Amino acid sequence: MSRMGVWCVAPLSIALSCVALPARAADEPRLALVIVNGTYRSFDRLGSTYADGDRVATALNATGFTDASGQGPVQVRRDLDRAAMTQAIAEFRKALAAAGPKAFGTLYFSGHGAALGSYGDVMLMPVDAARDLTPESATLTRAALTHNLLGSGAQTMLIVLDMCRNVLPAPPPSLTQMIAAETGMQASVVGELAGSKGLRRMVRAPSTTIRPDQGYLVAFSTSADQVAFDDGVFSRILAEEIRRPQQNIADALKRVSDRVALSSGKNFQKPTFDYGLQGAPPCFISCDRAASDRFYDCANCPWMRAIPAGVTPFGSPLTEAGRSGDEPVQADVRIDRPFAIGVYEVTIAEWNACVRDDGCMKTGNWSKENPNPLIPASDISYEDAQAFVAWLSVQSGRAYRLPTEQEWEYASRAGSPGAFPWGDDIAPSMANYDHTARYHGSETAPYRGYPEAVNGYPANAFGLNQMQGNVWEWTSGCTDASCRARIMRGGSFESAPGALRSANRFAVPPGKRRQDGGLRVVRDLEADEIGGVS
Repeated sequence: MSRMGVWCVAPLSIALSCVALPARAADEPRLALVIVNGTYRSFDRLGSTYADGDRVATALNATGFTDASGQGPVQVRRDLDRAAMTQAIAEFRKALAAAGPKAFGTLYFSGHGAALGSYGDVMLMPVDAARDLTPESATLTRAALTHNLLGSGAQTMLIVLDMCRNVLPAPPPSLTQMIAAETGMQASVVGELAGSKGLRRMVRAPSTTIRPDQGYLVAFSTSADQVAFDDGVFSRILAEEIRRPQQNIADALKRVSDRVALSSGKNFQKPTFDYGLQGAPPCFISCDRAASDRFYDCANCPWMRAIPAGVTPFGSPLTEAGRSGDEPVQADVRIDRPFAIGVYEVTIAEWNACVRDDGCMKTGNWSKENPNPLIPASDISYEDAQAFVAWLSVQSGRAYRLPTEQEWEYASRAGSPGAFPWGDDIAPSMANYDHTARYHGSETAPYRGYPEAVNGYPANAFGLNQMQGNVWEWTSGCTDASCRARIMRGGSFESAPGALRSANRFAVPPGKRRQDGGLRVVRDLEADEIGGVS
């Protein structure tokens, strides 16, 4: 049962020590319980847990949290046995209840942990844990812990389990019964509650103590089929992201996951989430208003935004400068159903997670020169892109795909009939392309010659970044009935500006890799998701 934390990434460029206290509602009390166990009686001693707790507690203190007792700065509780852990959690619940219905609670645990084989839940291991499971373990499982703390009446619970998820033998039936009793669920469905391998909708226990506005986010420092490493990297990145402004707690954990995916070390661990947040998640420091209506479906899934059904100009007018013969004459096309599309091009961090799972081929990338998790994945063929969306569908439980040409152009234009989403002219400040070239007498600038971060230029009217430029994006479109070539859209950092026109089509053989070729993903919305898209 090893513990986790494994990503060696360049330090953040922001001055974390200078971050001001978060701007938040006066009626949002913040309480945190930090438990670190290292000196075990029946398992290996862990060397990094104490430092893990110190750095996370420091970050929480800097963002307005008080201790689980309800008073003073966040304290680190070390080497707790089962009785002490149970008592600390009970006191935490009591303090949350006293804080009121707007409370935001965070529990961080660093130590040994294990997955229970019969239904996938995970246990937090106290220092006196024996190698043989007992029914008393039920009080320290993820399912029981989440339900217990939500029972305090707190509005939001963030639980971070920096521990291993090795599978242990199935617990005795009495343990399953205890978990069912603790969570209020039928014993036969206990296994459906816990151990989510990715982001999914909350499954609520039928209890009157849980309000409709309450929610939780459980962050696992490794996935269900991975071990964790006792090296402190996870806690360092987590502490940095807690103190980064302009992101809510879901943003922060997504960024932690992305940074881990860039690790070049021999050890690999992939964080996952159990997502049950209701409405807009709270923020550690401050929120990014532009992120309010975006979402993601799993820890390594791209950010998505729902696009409403509607009518779009498709193709180009005969008079449009740079028009090619394979572009249809511009006419209105109706998109009958809302759909979700990536806010950004797929990043190298997201691609590397697929590579680590043996779902995708390792490709050339530009992150070696710029270790930024937001650099787009590139050097990708159509066949590579199809492998990625297949992997993504397995990870998320949702059917991801490439956009049709009509969907791509609709999303690109965001209602604009012009050559570009912003009109008929282009300038170097609008997109990443070959800035030495001109379009219709446009301004020029020195050649950049590399892709930039996927959020590096302003979003279009649909809130989508860099539909134009940066890297070419694959669609499902074909040049003929036999699909001997597939269509890419949007242009790249190597393209002349005319290639960035919304109607431009670029035919490429499906097995061809280009150093400036990437992708953006789409998925259909389910019936209960469509209702909120206007």
